[in-house]
Amino acid sequence: SDGSGVMSEVKIPEGYKQTEVGVIPEDWKLLTIGDVASFSGGSQPPRSTFIFSPRPSYIRLIQIRDYKTSNFETYIPEHLANKKCKNTDIMIGRYGPPIFQILRGIEGAYNVALIKATPSNDIQREYLYYFLKTEKLFQLMELLSRRSSGQTGVELPALKAYPIPLPPKSEQTAIATALSDVDNLIQSLEKLIAKKEVIKTGT
Repeated sequence: SDGSGVMSEVKIPEGYKQTEVGVIPEDWKLLTIGDVASFSGGSQPPRSTFIFSPRPSYIRLIQIRDYKTSNFETYIPEHLANKKCKNTDIMIGRYGPPIFQILRGIEGAYNVALIKATPSNDIQREYLYYFLKTEKLFQLMELLSRRSSGQTGVELPALKAYPIPLPPKSEQTAIATALSDVDNLIQSLEKLIAKKEVIKTGT
């Protein structure tokens, strides 16, 4: 506003456009997550088929907790593994706490508490991975889950409808690489802090 109660025109820089998510470059598309990714829930084999150490013709059954600890490794007969993932696949924790964890790094069959997000040809896997980890999206998923008392876990229709600004593929790669570098930096700083804490406690 210019003080007189009249809204002054916001000037959009050349080469940019106004969208529902704000001002973005003209060559970026505004799509929804459902346009660029498909989602597939896991399956739950009978508990009676579980074993707890690797064996030929068995495959690891992945649960949410396995991304934090390998103390509960579980294996099922390979022929019962309906839903499989690779260690590079993007996995979403359907239930909490916290709900909507974005996970990856284990290969095997995944259970009903996990959803696999598969990118379309329009989006780089890493760009989708980092976009799904954004704080705003996490907050929305958590809020919707609280409204349903967590019964439904992640609200897939709301996730699919969520807007995603999509740069050309080369820019997606550059953005994802920068975020990955920041991630690695944060991890090494956390390790350094933990190491210093241990030394301090020792002294």
